[in-house]
Order: sequence, then C-alpha cells, then structure tokens
Amino acid sequence: MLFKEEQFLDKSLTYINYTIYMQEAIIAALNTQTFPNPKVGAVLVDKFGNIKSTGVHHGPGTNHAEIEIINNSVITEEDTLYVTLEPCFHTDSSPSCCAELLKTPIKNIVIGDIDIDIRTNGKSIELLKKNNVNITFEKNANLFINPHYKNQKLSIIKPTIIGKIATSDNNFIYENNSINKYITNEISLSVTHYLRATVDGIAIGKNTLITDSPKLNIRNSDVSNVTPMKIVFWGSDVNIEKYIDIYHDFIFLTSFNHSASNIYPLLNGEFNLNNIYSELKINSLLVEGGNYLHKFLLNNLKYDSFYWFKSSKKITNGNQLSDPILNKLNTEYKVINKFPLKDNQLTTYTYI
Repeated sequence: MLFKEEQFLDKSLTYINYTIYMQEAIIAALNTQTFPNPKVGAVLVDKFGNIKSTGVHHGPGTNHAEIEIINNSVITEEDTLYVTLEPCFHTDSSPSCCAELLKTPIKNIVIGDIDIDIRTNGKSIELLKKNNVNITFEKNANLFINPHYKNQKLSIIKPTIIGKIATSDNNFIYENNSINKYITNEISLSVTHYLRATVDGIAIGKNTLITDSPKLNIRNSDVSNVTPMKIVFWGSDVNIEKYIDIYHDFIFLTSFNHSASNIYPLLNGEFNLNNIYSELKINSLLVEGGNYLHKFLLNNLKYDSFYWFKSSKKITNGNQLSDPILNKLNTEYKVINKFPLKDNQLTTYTYI
C-alpha cells in the first residue's frame, strides 16, 4: 500500500494493548520533559467514557500528574483514573499521590506499571486496595514512556539502547527498485514514531543515511513537537563533507577527527557506549540501522530491548536480514510479546 509520510494513523497504540484512555495518558506524558523524574500522564474518565481531565508531571518540584487531576477535577466514585505509573507513596518535594487520592471518592484506578522506586514499589497499590479502591493494570506503559527508568533506578550508568528493524515476511529489510521505501504498514510506522518520541536520540548507520535520506523526525501529529537527537554511526569513511552539510542537524559518530561541530570521533579504538552518554548526554537511544549497524552493536553491547516489525509481504530482490542478527536474537534475547498490527506483526525482545 502506498501512502504519504504525513498520513500516519495516530492512536495506533491500541494495537499494543493500550485502551484509548491509557493512550491519552501516554501521549500526554510523551509531550513533557521531566528528567531526572519520570514522564507520567494521567486521565480521568467518567462512567460514560468521557475524558473529564488530563494531568501530567512537569518536572522536579512540580505537582505530579495525579495531583493535577485532583486540583482540576470534580472526582466522583463512578470515575476511573488512568495513570501510567503507580501513584507515589512517599512525600518529599510533592505530596504523596496515594494519600491524596485516598482523600477523593475515586474507586477505580488503572495503572501502567508498578513503580520500582523503593520508596513506592507496590506500597501505594497495597494501600489503595486496603481502602477498597479497585486496581487494574495496562502493563508496560511506564516502560514504554520512560525506557531508561529501570537502568536509572538500578544505577546503571549507561544509555538504555533499543533496537528496531522492519522486514518483509521472508526477512528482507530493503526492496530494490521499489518506489515505496516502507516495507511495513501504517500501523507499524505509527508505533515506530511513538517509539521515537520515547527516546533522547535516534541512530542509523551510514548506509541507511545514504540510501534512504531519512528525516528521523516524528510524524505522529500528537507528539510531533518531540525532537530526539539524530545520530549517524558513520565510521571511518573520510568522504563526509557533502553529508555534514546536507544533514547539518545530525550528529556524526566517526573514527577520525574533524573540525565540524557535528562530528564526534567516538568510534576510535574499542567502542564504548558510555562515551555517547558522557559526550552527548543521551540516556536512551533508538537504533534503526540495517545489517551492518545492528551486527556491530549486537557484537559490542547488548540491547535493553528490541522491536521487530514484520510485514506479510514477500520480497525477492533486495537486502535480507543477516543470519548473525537472527542468531543473536534467537540465542541471547527472549520474546516478551507478539502483537498483530493488522497484516503486520510486532515482536518485542529483551536481553536474557
């Protein structure tokens, strides 16, 4: 199917098991900048399914998403609150969201993830249940919005790295002589653009830059103002002048020095992901490379998670996903979920 780049289907997160209300909370959270605090969104829904209020956390020292809901809404016991992360149990720079919610008539709360912060970590859920609040889950909402949160709370000082690949049914990643550069459908593309909105940077390899001329922007209208850093693993090819001029808003990672301000010689010697963390201040990185870049990174580090979008179409003339990548995914990673995206499928992995 052919379609213009601008015609992405928003709200496609339904296909990865989020209700329209949790999606609203996720999208609201994605449009904030809160680091080192997590991005959190909340939506209050009445008994008829109408959204009464939306709240977000705006960063350290500001009200949490649940407090925004409480301050801006008339809550009844027939309402349902959707929140992307377990309400906080502790009180420090802001009041305990759990305690404040217990002062309201709310009786139904849908939570995205249990908060692994030791100050909360299930305590709010336990207390809410003891006070006859019905708790249900739409899992992995916080993990999706804040991919670096787990490493941050475990004090792992490195960027969280997410791999992404799109293939045909027979594992081709590129079709020769095709007027449509997209292998997967509009749902897969939309989910990819939401995924882009969750990270600090998007990385591709040199061949992808030259072949596809990607914009690496976010084209879902409800998160289009989110602007991750654009990064190219360029390598040792010194024939770079034309590209640094055309792609002046990209960061080029090279193995050689150069006077251009957007070139970082971070690939000299043994590759160390911490160099990217320290130099570029990136906490989370989405890698959308082809065979060469994924093989390079799979051999030199581990992906925290991996997204494989697979189309139902078959390709007979082009580049096929290499066996070393398939072997790595099959032996060193485990499948977390498989989501049907109309005639596509998304498989998500995590490192074993």
